Amino acid sequence: MRIKHLTVALLGGASLAIAACSGGTPEDGSTGAAELATPGSESLPALLDDADGLQTVAEALKETGISGIFEGKGSYTLLAPEDAAFAALGDSAKELTGGEDHAALAALLKDHLIPGYLTPQDISAAIDASQNGEVSMPTVSGEELTFTRKGEAISVSAPDGSQATFDGEALAGGSSIAIPLTGILKKI
Repeated sequence: MRIKHLTVALLGGASLAIAACSGGTPEDGSTGAAELATPGSESLPALLDDADGLQTVAEALKETGISGIFEGKGSYTLLAPEDAAFAALGDSAKELTGGEDHAALAALLKDHLIPGYLTPQDISAAIDASQNGEVSMPTVSGEELTFTRKGEAISVSAPDGSQATFDGEALAGGSSIAIPLTGILKKI
C-alpha cells in the first residue's frame, strides 16, 4: 500500500513538472497561474477565516486546536467541507460544532486531512494515471479516502460510503492547501 501512495505522489509531481516544462502558452492566452494553487505566505487558517462559505471549518480548526499543525513545517491537504455541508446536517452539526467536547469534531477534521501538499490537479493526474480510474489516499486519522472522476468533477468517498465533490478554487496558505468540498466525509 505504501508503494501505491508513493506512486500517486510521484505521478502527480511528474505530471506537474512535465506541464511546467512545455514552455507553451494556452490557446486562450492565459498563463494558467490561477489554475494551480501555490503555497502562500499567509497561513491556511488565516485564509479560511476570510474565505466565503468555509467559516464553519475555519472555526472548527480553531476550536479543536488543529489549526496549529498548519503553523509547523509539515504540509497538509485539507478537504474542507463548505458551510452548506455542515448546515445540511441540521441538529447534528449544531451538536458537533457547538458542543464543549471537541473530540468528535477533531476526529471529523482528521478524516478530512491528508498528509502532503496535493492540488486538485495532482489528484486529477493520479486518477488519470491509475489503471482503474481511482486513487486511494490515507488521512491523518488512518482512514482511506478514494478519489474518482465523474465527468469533469473529482469526487471523494470515505469507507462508510459518504461522498463529496471538489467545489471551487483551492486555497493555498503556508505549506498547506484546502480544497472545498460539497459534503462531509463521515455519516453523522
